Amino acid sequence: MGKKTIIGAVVAVLVIGGIVMAVQNRQSPDKAILRIATQNNISTLDPNYADDIGANWAEVQTLEGLYTTDENGKIIAGAAKEIVKPTQNDTTYTIHLKNGQKWSDGSDLTAQDFVASVKRQVDPKTKSTRANHFKDIAGYDEVYNHKGSLDKLGIEAVDKQTVKIKLSHPVPYFNFILANQLYPINPDKVKEYGKKYGQTAATTVSNGAYTIKKWNQSSTTWEFAKNKHYRDAKNVHYNTIKATQISDATLAAKQFQTKNVNEAAISGSVLSDIKKTNADEIKQTAAGRVAFIVWNAKDKIASNTNLKKAISLSINRQELAKEALGDGSTAAKSIVPSGEVEIAGKDLNDGLSLPYNQSEARVYFKKAQAELGQQKIEITLNTADTDSYKAVGTFLKQSIESTLPNVVINLHRLPLNAEIAAFNNHNFQAGTLSWSTDYDDPIDFLDIPYSKGAINFTNWENKAYDKVYEQINRHNEANDARYKLQREAARINNEENGVTPLYQASNVHLQSKTVKNLHYPLVGYQNYKYAK
Repeated sequence: MGKKTIIGAVVAVLVIGGIVMAVQNRQSPDKAILRIATQNNISTLDPNYADDIGANWAEVQTLEGLYTTDENGKIIAGAAKEIVKPTQNDTTYTIHLKNGQKWSDGSDLTAQDFVASVKRQVDPKTKSTRANHFKDIAGYDEVYNHKGSLDKLGIEAVDKQTVKIKLSHPVPYFNFILANQLYPINPDKVKEYGKKYGQTAATTVSNGAYTIKKWNQSSTTWEFAKNKHYRDAKNVHYNTIKATQISDATLAAKQFQTKNVNEAAISGSVLSDIKKTNADEIKQTAAGRVAFIVWNAKDKIASNTNLKKAISLSINRQELAKEALGDGSTAAKSIVPSGEVEIAGKDLNDGLSLPYNQSEARVYFKKAQAELGQQKIEITLNTADTDSYKAVGTFLKQSIESTLPNVVINLHRLPLNAEIAAFNNHNFQAGTLSWSTDYDDPIDFLDIPYSKGAINFTNWENKAYDKVYEQINRHNEANDARYKLQREAARINNEENGVTPLYQASNVHLQSKTVKNLHYPLVGYQNYKYAK
């Protein structure tokens, strides 16, 4: 999701789970194999539908946008010849592609492949949860919300090598969209494979550093193979990346300690133990990912504002982050991750809080009981079956039930793909989700509780919140006025619990000293084409 996990997402993306990786570097560089293990499988490699962590992470390896990012997350030219300066009051981008680029099947990569991707993603018939990533392109509202002609959308292929994009207003973070959101599709393959496009290795084509092999949506093992047609293939070190899905971080740490893997994502008590033996091999950075509780606004119980307030006040987020997770994650102050944006030298979250107050929680719960006409209330809480979310679910159940004795939390653990499907189909009561973003502006997180947002799994609608959100989009520059409105939107969500923020995740990996040039940026994902 941020999607973006997603987050049903969840961790967002719609941002759920971590990534465990391994490296074996015993072969000569031209035959080196990178062995990795990941907590998440890959739900799709169709960029118009990729809305969870596993899919977003995988498309970074297999696809390349007009722009891309370097190993440290800085925007650089990708398929484009150069980073361009927008014209016409910063609303028009005329971007020329590098010559001679091809898809992994040997067909030409053209400007039309980027145009077709945007139009397909925005087309209401596609039902993409990623459509809103292009909401700033001229004509988006007419096409997406009012079913207007796709020809009204402000993107066109001037010729085979030139993409022209017209925005409805200046967008301060649009370079990130071009780097981390606007991936091409191969229209001929989409026509050939239809809905199967990007669902198996056989129906997937790539223009990035790697292609995918031995994969379908239920795979727990697969391979990334070096794409011989990639424009910069000569600088891609590893010929093969062998991947295995491993959801148990404890097992990953043991594999690292026994030198079966050279990189592993870790969490909780695993991190505490590892500090005693491998302190100098721990890589820990803040992640631009926030976890939260999603409430189904169509459910009588889950939509009750006083009940949601009572539950939020029952959660000791400091203890959740420190004790239940113990991996460097921090208590959330809002739906927006800290460290992303400053207002006049202060973090956007300064002054915002999500208090822990048991006595106040009980006051709101009594109001909820009266409104619902129920003394005892049961809630089914969906959680992903990853190591960290098992710990989160257990903590939430204990914390809420001990504060509110007449509440019963029934934990329903299920695979990430199944949880996301439940969110998409609104077939849930409540659930944990995380969201990570691919650009450095809070609007991607604030879109989650917005009533017209493409990733509003909750169906929540709040007039005050919607009004502030829409005011944000009328402030087109990255300035204090825009960010103050974003802080206000975050405050309203804290108070009304459109979604209930829990914690900001941390990237924590064990990394052997033999692994070089593999970094974990705040925004986006690690890119294995830089690994050596």
